[in-house]
Amino acid sequence: MPPKKKQNTKLAQVTFKVNNEREFKKYVKYLSNPWHVAWRNFLVGAFHGLGFVIGSALLLSLFGYFVSDILANIPVFSQFAEVVQIWMESTLESKE
Repeated sequence: MPPKKKQNTKLAQVTFKVNNEREFKKYVKYLSNPWHVAWRNFLVGAFHGLGFVIGSALLLSLFGYFVSDILANIPVFSQFAEVVQIWMESTLESKE
């Protein structure tokens, strides 16, 4: 009678091959439906784009916040910022 270890090793090899075959069949079934592939790729692309936009917006807003705090203490930039703010307010009021 062969040792248990050898039987377990053979069983593990057979199980591994069966699982690989099942995964391969799933993959072939997935690729055989082009609409499913296109839809999944569209969703992945949409979520990647959404993540990029949200991440960029957060980083740019944090950068703007910190830069505005730093530049507010420098006289030339603070005066320029006041002029821009007054111009923007007057432009918005004239459009209303």
